[in-house]
Amino acid sequence: MDRVGSAIIDFTEAAYDLGLDDQEWLPAVLERGLPVLDRGLGVAAVEYGRPPDEGDVQVFNIHIGSGPEDFAERHMAALAATPPDMLREQARPGQATTMSVSTAAHPEALELYTSHVDYCRDVFGITTVDPTGAGIALVAPLKEITTLTPQEQEKWAMLAAHLEAGHRLRRGLAAREPFVDSETELPHDAEAIFDVHSYRITDAVGHAKHASASKKLREAAIAVDKARGRMRETDPEKALQIWKALVQGRWSTVDWFDTDGRRFVLAIPNAPHVTDPRGLTERERQVATCAAFGQTNKMIGYRLGLSKSRVSLLLRNAMRKLDVRTRAQLVDKLREFESLE
Repeated sequence: MDRVGSAIIDFTEAAYDLGLDDQEWLPAVLERGLPVLDRGLGVAAVEYGRPPDEGDVQVFNIHIGSGPEDFAERHMAALAATPPDMLREQARPGQATTMSVSTAAHPEALELYTSHVDYCRDVFGITTVDPTGAGIALVAPLKEITTLTPQEQEKWAMLAAHLEAGHRLRRGLAAREPFVDSETELPHDAEAIFDVHSYRITDAVGHAKHASASKKLREAAIAVDKARGRMRETDPEKALQIWKALVQGRWSTVDWFDTDGRRFVLAIPNAPHVTDPRGLTERERQVATCAAFGQTNKMIGYRLGLSKSRVSLLLRNAMRKLDVRTRAQLVDKLREFESLE
């Protein structure tokens, strides 16, 4: 079995593993992604806070997956030496790229990092931040200045989408479970539960009760199981493509085991939060915000679990309602509504 290739599915599984507690989760994601993340100079996972509106980035913890003994010390020194505004830009959500590319307009950022981690010339990073400002970053120093190929960029963007969805799901569940009475007896405030043998929904509430939603959820659950089966070994790239980060822009599908050890699949609400520009539907807001962050229609569809044609329609509707013609104008318009910084 190709452990490097199949590690992209191991990594994705770990992102949604609700059986891990909060202390175990990020180290597990890091460990299971090492075969595909590590380029010989180490890999780290950093927990940080990035206030949604303004304020300096605060680094809370660092986990080392591999690398020199002083990697953590060097990395933290580089972060401490980085000017606050520059660090905030590097820690922005939704990035999956190299520092040489993301800071091309400010090469001093990379020079500062490599002055501390002086055995590398570039660094790859994935960042995600939830609506409260809680962020995580996976970083891997690189031996050479690197620009990802379109295929590599797409793969990492997909993995970043799953890391973001898994992180947001955990944060959302932790915030509401101790305080909010569930509308249903389903675990984790799920809106649907599947029998994994028949993929039949055994219980559903809310939006998941609609026939069209039930059909999409069933299709997604089947696709995820297919990706996690033999395909993870025979064609892991295809497996990643069919495992979308969300279903219909609303649900994450995750494993759940009852007291007898029987496995079920839950559909848990996990829609990304975006500020409400007046006149847009929830799905239009999601698509418009993703587009304004520079994501392609294909990647928006992957992140939200929507078809490319559906994304195109939603984006056209959003741009018409906001009276803009280009994505640059869309960015400016959403800033007016504080959807973007």
